[in-house]
Amino acid sequence: FNQFSSFAKETMQTTFLQHGITILLLTVWCLITMGVGRLCLSSTAIRFTSRGEGLFLSAGTGLIITGYAVFLLGVTGSLDPSGIGLLLISLALISVAGWLRPIRTAPEAPHGSSVWELWALLLLGILLLAGFVLTLTPEIGRDALIYHLAAPKLYLFHHGFYFIPGNAFAGYPLLGEMHYLLALFLQNDILAKAMNYALLCGTLFGMGLFARHVLQNQHFPSLSMLIFVSIPSVFAISHAAYNDLFVTFFTLAAIYSFFRWSEDRLTAWLLIFGLFSGSAAACKYTALLATPLGCLGILWLAKRSGNGARETLRRLALYVAAALIAGSPFYLKNWIVTGNPFYPFFYGLFGGKGWEPDQARLYDLLIQNLGMGRTLLDYLLLPWNLSFRAKMDSLEFDGILGPIFLLALPFLAALRRWETPLRMTLTYTLLTFLFWASSAQQIRYLIPLFPLLALVVGAILTRYQSRKNIFGLLLCIVAGSLAFNGYHIAREFIKIDPLRVAVGLESRDHFLSRTLPTYTMYRFVNQALPSDARIFLIYMKNYTFLCDRDCYADAMFEAHTLQKILREEAFPDRVRNRLKAAGFTHLLYDERYLLGEPSPLSVEEKQLFLAFQNSHLRNVRQQGSYRLYSLI
Repeated sequence: FNQFSSFAKETMQTTFLQHGITILLLTVWCLITMGVGRLCLSSTAIRFTSRGEGLFLSAGTGLIITGYAVFLLGVTGSLDPSGIGLLLISLALISVAGWLRPIRTAPEAPHGSSVWELWALLLLGILLLAGFVLTLTPEIGRDALIYHLAAPKLYLFHHGFYFIPGNAFAGYPLLGEMHYLLALFLQNDILAKAMNYALLCGTLFGMGLFARHVLQNQHFPSLSMLIFVSIPSVFAISHAAYNDLFVTFFTLAAIYSFFRWSEDRLTAWLLIFGLFSGSAAACKYTALLATPLGCLGILWLAKRSGNGARETLRRLALYVAAALIAGSPFYLKNWIVTGNPFYPFFYGLFGGKGWEPDQARLYDLLIQNLGMGRTLLDYLLLPWNLSFRAKMDSLEFDGILGPIFLLALPFLAALRRWETPLRMTLTYTLLTFLFWASSAQQIRYLIPLFPLLALVVGAILTRYQSRKNIFGLLLCIVAGSLAFNGYHIAREFIKIDPLRVAVGLESRDHFLSRTLPTYTMYRFVNQALPSDARIFLIYMKNYTFLCDRDCYADAMFEAHTLQKILREEAFPDRVRNRLKAAGFTHLLYDERYLLGEPSPLSVEEKQLFLAFQNSHLRNVRQQGSYRLYSLI
């Protein structure tokens, strides 16, 4: 018992030391990005309404500059220790200069908090603490292991950008992942998760600014923040190295900058608006709509103010130019590397390296099957289905939203007057929602709208605050929705059980083994196979981040390459020759999905594969339905 107690104490101390280093690195990253952005903004004519506004926009500007600094290293093939080390030193020096430069701010008016706000702050603190504990655990997020971390890991290994065979997701715009690359350079994947968590906190900070300076009589900013964080899909990605919160942060910053530009019409605000709009698109294709909607906003303000056509065109040109500067580099990189700026989409128009018509057709079909149908009745029922019938890890929206917006937003109909910022915010969310409904109906892609809608709910509560009966009903709706969301969050927390690994009482290997069934096979590959091995992964979830050996996996439709070989060859020897020619030394697959009932292989293809397996493969390891073979 004493030996075990001593060992536990030692592992806990080591774990807390590692967490301390992670928090220190996260703090340095935050200071560097804000300092770099502060230096840029200090040279403009902007007078910020508060120090908080300056910090929020400095952070956003610094994220863009830092991300593209890493991007330039990737383009030039300089993602090596000397190149990244020199970059970090340069950014640190620039940030020091930024923190030494003053930025102009106006006096900040004091603001009080109601009892409801104090309760909201308490619950928000509990949720943020739970999310932070989950952040301190090893990465288990599906998309993070497939490409958010896997692609930067390979770029880092190869010292620059290159075409990653099989991983179509690596062709997505990856501005947020450039920051994760820095975390992986420091050999700290938990730091990447902590960066994402910092983006959540930055978004909450921006929501407070939005409530105070845009929706100026919104009395429930903390409650709006609580509503946003309590959405199960938001909470689920808050502790994973995804890029949705980068998009959310940039989108909120863009809309905030638009409203600030609409007040004083400074060109600097218009350029910042464009930079943030383009940066959102540099993180995710779904944010491409932000720039056209920004143009509509500029046109609407021009009509309302009676601006001439020449002045309006000048403003549109400046805005679009800024958005293109911030958003286009990743699209140009894709065009050069894959031949398709929107890889792997629009295959019929652009084509794309390593992508085939069958894959493009199946991918489009998969996107159309997300949600709960595309008939007229399905669209009419979409708000209800989103709020009450959505499921995590399912084609049925792949997430959980909860009923808060469905139940609270209808109270807008009884308001006689909607302020201009409220009307424009609702118009933006409605148009974006309609675009989302016609494309990939995945709740995660709606997350950039949730801070805005949560702020609208706070505005509704503010308008009805003097009408006690309706205000009480609204509070009951909010409380019930929070309870609904809290139930799903608690289930996720209990399922992951992060406390033991977070404090060092559970090892990283044990945690990953119990949360990721495929992990033990990946660990065996890393430990037992030679460094020059090349593994063909089939139905292993494409968690290539976990594999330290050269490997190939189809990004989706995981048997596509193997099935193509089995269709084109008639004999086991020829199948073996095809795999050898591709450089494979081993096959790792899940027998349930390759040969079992869910298998896409025909009877003839299964028979050919089994004949090939019997004559040309040697069993190395098996665990459950997982099989690792070496090519003879």
